[in-house]
Amino acid sequence: MAESVPAKRNRTTKGQESVTLIDVARVAGVSGATVSHVLNGTRFVSEETTLRVRRAIEDLQYEVNSVAQSLKRNRSQVVGLVVSDIANPFFTALVRGVEDVARVAGYSVILCNTDEDPARELSYLQLLRQKRVDGMLVAPTGVRQGYVDRLVEAGYPLVCFDRVNPGVPGDAVVLDNETGAYQAVSHLIAQGHRRIGVVGGIGRIGTSAERLEGYRRALREHGIPENLELVREANSRVDGGFARTAELLDQARPPSAIFSTNNLMTLGALAAIQSRGLRVPQDVAIVGFDDLEWAQIVQPRLTTVAQPTYELGQTAAELLILRIEQGPGDAPRRVVLSPMLRVRESSGATSQPDEADLTHVFESLATVRR
Repeated sequence: MAESVPAKRNRTTKGQESVTLIDVARVAGVSGATVSHVLNGTRFVSEETTLRVRRAIEDLQYEVNSVAQSLKRNRSQVVGLVVSDIANPFFTALVRGVEDVARVAGYSVILCNTDEDPARELSYLQLLRQKRVDGMLVAPTGVRQGYVDRLVEAGYPLVCFDRVNPGVPGDAVVLDNETGAYQAVSHLIAQGHRRIGVVGGIGRIGTSAERLEGYRRALREHGIPENLELVREANSRVDGGFARTAELLDQARPPSAIFSTNNLMTLGALAAIQSRGLRVPQDVAIVGFDDLEWAQIVQPRLTTVAQPTYELGQTAAELLILRIEQGPGDAPRRVVLSPMLRVRESSGATSQPDEADLTHVFESLATVRR
């Protein structure tokens, strides 16, 4: 009688025994230690032997017990990514940047969305820690969390992106928001505007406060008194941008220009301008924040502050993985990336589409689709 080969066994089928590493070793004709080295890359194994082990794994439908591996190595090879509003397209390229770096480094990513809710933020932070993720990337909601304080104090790998945790020294990758806003408002002033309205985001969030300060600094440095009638706080979403812009436009003396501090609110602002039968930029000029694809396609094209969003995600992921691999090490690092004002027609400028601008559209689309 011919020697029988162990039948394939499916781990998920009730009543059947699970395939073990020893089964794989027996079929491949090697030791269990060799199978482990092939799976974990912990020691050189010849190409011929590796091929036999891989073939045995496939034939037996062996599934690696990732939980057992993580307990053995004290490493899960998983990181948590906590964003504040998944509906905001700002996060699309950012998440791609994180994922690309994590994948190359051998990490998987668990994505969580807080919806700007501090309670949900805390819940997800605790959940990710329970799942034994090796580290976290977080866009904080702006409310100080004692749980985060304890993680940072314990040296747990945690990197903030886009914003920083209030009052907590830690690693962060952010944009120079104040400078971006300053450039935007200074540009409107250079176009002759003196009555400039601002639609800001949620006040407790660091980016909103920084962009509002950039607006104020531009006014001060150009000798224009701040008028609180022209300052509105919204919810960082389309409906808030619409409502607050409508309030500005319905004043007895409406602004001649509006600075909207994020992309979703800019959409709402444009809708409000259109609803009042006004033209951009003839009746009211507008400058936004975040240079998404639609900003270069709408008519008139939108003047806006561009963020290096993909690079922000890349840099944050690289810093997190460095902390995971090398430990807490030196003092907290804060990386500040630079914005770029892209001048187009919505601000009253006379620029025309150029090759560089169109190239930016195609590069942005390629990054998102990659």
